[in-house]
Amino acid sequence: MTVSMLPGILVLLPLAVGPLPQPARTITADLCNGGSVEIPVDRNPAREEPCAVKACHAGSCRKRFDLAQ
Repeated sequence: MTVSMLPGILVLLPLAVGPLPQPARTITADLCNGGSVEIPVDRNPAREEPCAVKACHAGSCRKRFDLAQ
């Protein structure tokens, strides 16, 4: 190995190692009996439930008031 190859090898080192592990996103709670509980923390917001057809009141399915009465 020559001195001119050393920078090239150092540049390729991150490709050989790969991505570093991410820290765990959990909350650890210690219990009174000596145990512990890990609660995962999700950063993604909860998705909204789709509108149920029976409960959806868009106004088009309601009876119209008859002005002639």
